Amino acid sequence: MSDGSTSERIAQRRRNAVDPETFLLEAGCIEPTDDEEGLRFTPSFAERVDTRLEGVRSAGVGAADVAAIFGVPEGDVADADRSYPAFRIEHTVRSWPAEGAVELDVAVDRALRETTDDWETVPPRQRYRILQSLRSFQDRCLFCDGEISLRDETVDSCCSDVEVVTIECRDCGRRFLEFSPGSVPGT
Repeated sequence: MSDGSTSERIAQRRRNAVDPETFLLEAGCIEPTDDEEGLRFTPSFAERVDTRLEGVRSAGVGAADVAAIFGVPEGDVADADRSYPAFRIEHTVRSWPAEGAVELDVAVDRALRETTDDWETVPPRQRYRILQSLRSFQDRCLFCDGEISLRDETVDSCCSDVEVVTIECRDCGRRFLEFSPGSVPGT
């Protein structure tokens, strides 16, 4: 367990929380799309992520990589033994929809650490959420260059079937993000 009381940890998270869009724009990681309707990686950041992703794919993802994202000692991370990528971080299990998603999160985390010293000060749970959202910034799959698609589907959860929206590659089938349609404002 982390040092400090629960109220101290919450106060620390609030003090260090960032507006994700402002943080990433100021760090030079994202920019508006040509039509200014959305956001995308800047060319230099996309290149940095691609380079880091090559290293992650060849070495694999380990406890040290996940520990870095969550700001915990490597010994506080263990494989959660699921049919999908999942790690127990201290007392919480964090999961990813596919191996490609966790690989991408590790690559983006490494690229952000190289881009800005301020990434380390962002509260770990917020870093995890920012990494999740950055998975949707792809037009093409970083693994096979296939087209990224958004689709509704029903998936098996631990207890029931659940309607989710997925972002995945049409060519290689890697799933990068799953979310409940009701979890997005305006849906």
